[in-house]
Amino acid sequence: MKYDLLLTGGEVIDPSAGLRGIMDVAISGGKIAAVAPSLPAHEARRTISAAGHLVMPGLVDIHAHVFVNAHDMGGRTDAICQASGVTTLCDAGSTGSSNFSGLRHTLDTQVRTRVRAFVNLSAIGITGTSRGGELSHFPYADPEGCARTIVENPDLAIGVKLRFGPGLVWEYSNEPVKLARKTADMAGGVPMMMHITDSPIPLPALIEHMKPGDIVTHCYHGRAHGIMGQEKQFLLKEVVEAQRAGIIFDCAHGRNHFNFRMIERALDQGFLPDTISTDLTVTSATKGPVWDLPTTMSKLLHFGMPLDEIVRRSTAAPAKIMGYEGTVGTLKPGANADVSVFELRDGAFALTDSDGDTITAKRKLFARLTLKDGRVWYERPAA
Repeated sequence: MKYDLLLTGGEVIDPSAGLRGIMDVAISGGKIAAVAPSLPAHEARRTISAAGHLVMPGLVDIHAHVFVNAHDMGGRTDAICQASGVTTLCDAGSTGSSNFSGLRHTLDTQVRTRVRAFVNLSAIGITGTSRGGELSHFPYADPEGCARTIVENPDLAIGVKLRFGPGLVWEYSNEPVKLARKTADMAGGVPMMMHITDSPIPLPALIEHMKPGDIVTHCYHGRAHGIMGQEKQFLLKEVVEAQRAGIIFDCAHGRNHFNFRMIERALDQGFLPDTISTDLTVTSATKGPVWDLPTTMSKLLHFGMPLDEIVRRSTAAPAKIMGYEGTVGTLKPGANADVSVFELRDGAFALTDSDGDTITAKRKLFARLTLKDGRVWYERPAA
């Protein structure tokens, strides 16, 4: 047989590969073999109908947490990801130099989801403590250890993570950002990801120390000193200029970082997130309001973001940042056969942001089938 598996009759959406329309997707040897209308079913060992559904690359979540407090999603990562069409995710700084080996052990022994990670500037990573955040005491900062961890783990570590906010850093100035950027340079010029929510100082004072390819995450929070400053009405010119210059703005929903009014204003002013992610933890996956990446995508769809751009920023764009350009997050022939099949269901769906505001969406994405490396990884049970 020419193909191991053939998905037939679905509406393929992969802007990165220029694919849009009713097509079949053929898989062989764990790779995408062909995408075209009406591929011969008799040449496939197995066929699965995707008629009436959307067929996308396997989703890529650039900001989630596998190992906060040395556990969190941990061994449950696969179950959470596969049921939402996610085949690849990035741990956004759960661990630092002192506990990165624990993350690696968990991934090696318990997780099949494709994972890469940012390494926290703090040696202890994101560890809950009543004494403050992971960088509230300067001695926790370990730039040399962070850079060394990245260099010694090139298959897993891709950059430096800094959380900047009240109680999270040792001083409210641009010094933590400068140190994180210096650390990223020490590690070979890797990107740094900066968390911002309720910043004690204006965002422009922080992003002026970032380079193209660096990431501002939680860009749609509705708290102090965000992308619209304190007025929260119009995009700051420094933010617009930074995005144009190549600094990446990631939405990273989370329990505290996704405000509907901010999103609506930003999209109305033409400011789209470069990447769409969840900041997912067990709590936000089981108690909300995040739930999963398709729900986050559905929220942006409700506010008018084009579906093709939502797909691009949930697949190819984050895959490129993670070093997977052309092999993950795309249905281009030769790429890993990671495929997600979704139903875009009509109805009335209550969706809630991080501040408790609820909207009623008319459409919502539901994962029906997830393939990873050419194998069926998840299939939603029949209703």
